[in-house]
This record gives sequence, structure tokens and C-alpha cells, in this order.
Amino acid sequence: LIVSAAAQIFEKRPTKIKNYGIWLRYQSRTGYHNMYKEYRDTTLNGAVEQMYDEMASRHRVRFPCIQIIKTATVPAKLCKRENTKQFHDSKIKFPLIYKKVRPPTRKLKTTFKASRPNLFM
Repeated sequence: LIVSAAAQIFEKRPTKIKNYGIWLRYQSRTGYHNMYKEYRDTTLNGAVEQMYDEMASRHRVRFPCIQIIKTATVPAKLCKRENTKQFHDSKIKFPLIYKKVRPPTRKLKTTFKASRPNLFM
């Protein structure tokens, strides 16, 4: 495999979130494996960066051992992974949390509290 050129890809609309599919091949301690991954990001470069981070954390595979076979923008109806499909709901809700109020001085700090702090509204 010979890499002829490497260039940064610039998106037409870098503020719109899209689904990206990445087909890759990586070398592990036991051999070579093929894999398909889906990511949601505003740019293809961001999705590839997520892929490298995830492969390093979950599979302990570093940059030189990964070969990207193909990348594509995937429409919502063709997404396979549940992790990306969960964000396709237009009525998605996230929990509202508020910051825990800290004591202003060390003198007002106590080691033990009578009740556990509730950080959800």
C-alpha cells in the first residue's frame, strides 16, 4: 500500500452535523481485523479523529496500525449502529443538571453532610 497524497478535507457546511461511516482495517496482537464504525460529527476530519481516539482507548490500536479503507456520509435511514441512531430523534431530551454549590471558604466546609447532594432537577 502506497500513500500518494495526504490532504485536509474541508466541508461545504462545517456547521451541519452529519453521520459518517468509516471502514477500516487494523492490526492487533492476534492479526488483522476489518471493522465498520459510525460517528456523528460536523466534519469528516472530526469523525476520523474520533475513530483514532476510540480505537486507541477500546482496542489499544495506535495510528500506524490502522488503515482507513473507505469513508462515507451515511443518511439517517441507513445508519446501523444504535449509538448513532439514538440522536436521530427530533424530540431528544437531556437531563438538566445544575452545579453543586461549593462553600465560599474552607471554614464553612464540612467533612460529612446529613444528606446526599441531589444534582438533578
